[in-house]
Amino acid sequence: MENNSLDVNVELNMEISQAGELTHTKIFEPGMLTRVGNSTYLRFNEKLDNDEQAKILLKIADNGEIHLKRVAESTNLASLLYFTNQDHNSGHIETEYGIMPLQTFTRDSQVEILDRPLSGKINIDYDLIYDNNIVGNYKFRLIFKA
Repeated sequence: MENNSLDVNVELNMEISQAGELTHTKIFEPGMLTRVGNSTYLRFNEKLDNDEQAKILLKIADNGEIHLKRVAESTNLASLLYFTNQDHNSGHIETEYGIMPLQTFTRDSQVEILDRPLSGKINIDYDLIYDNNIVGNYKFRLIFKA
């Protein structure tokens, strides 16, 4: 698997609208792009407070489905979300108190990966749903370059 891995630079911009408040997050980190079969994996870290970090793994399947896994060991939080354009998907967040089921509704998703030069864009607009209630609207904009 490591033979198919390439170093990339990742820029992630997130816009989150929750309870009438809008938040923006920007991440600039080195990452690793790996291709296994027909799937592409992108790994990078998100810096948290107190020199801690969350590990991010993004899987892009050949059918266009996107899986987003985020693990922050220092805060005992882990999430796994799935995105399929114009569809609902089940996911979850793991806390020290147990597993909480979540759903996503992907309003729009676009993936573009170029081989020469290696670069790509992953855009996901989605609603995060808990107990049949929308708890937030998200705009996920990721760009990577070798």
